[in-house]
Amino acid sequence: MSESPDGPTVHDFGIVAEHSDCFEFHIDGAAGENCRLVAFVQTERGPRRTELVEITGATWRKINTRVVRELAQDMGENELVGKKAPGLKTGINRLSPLVGRELALLLWALQEEGAADQMEAILHGWRELAREERWWLYAKAAAHGQQTGSGWRRALFHALSETAESRAETPQAEKKSPKKTSSARPSARQHLTVQSPIACAPEALLSPRRAARRRATAAAVTTLK
Repeated sequence: MSESPDGPTVHDFGIVAEHSDCFEFHIDGAAGENCRLVAFVQTERGPRRTELVEITGATWRKINTRVVRELAQDMGENELVGKKAPGLKTGINRLSPLVGRELALLLWALQEEGAADQMEAILHGWRELAREERWWLYAKAAAHGQQTGSGWRRALFHALSETAESRAETPQAEKKSPKKTSSARPSARQHLTVQSPIACAPEALLSPRRAARRRATAAAVTTLK
């Protein structure tokens, strides 16, 4: 915990290296205010802040306890201070680059149109991803040209909001022309599913809980195919 130049207290979510790249999550305690996630990058010309995503305070209050628990329980010993679980508090919270990427992925999905009605499904889908998968997907959604409502950002919304029940449902028969080929470009959801890094890290490196999640996710992908 430290004092920022402007006065407000800055909280560290776990171990965050001083004078290095990080994320800042601004939580406003006032009713009706929004929460913002900002990328803080050190450059030769000095620090640069880039606002990545903003969600309503009302949305954050509905999910904050579960999000904090999810982020904290999978952090390694080298990311934690002592045995006490870290928390996100009102004000400015600094997060390590890895933890910040995980949070950004969830908030991007929650920023999409229709997310208010799919909040619980999105949160569940995000929690089912292994950390390595979140980091990989963050790199895709943060790439140049990606923005709300299209590309990987929109694909994330569809992929995370899809419930386990809908994955298991048998697709309705569609009328197809016998001459129609399958050369059409895949939808955003199909694109995300095909390239999702289900096997991006050896299972031996994952906790039993994460390994089980990976197997469940792989099974869901097989069902979609």
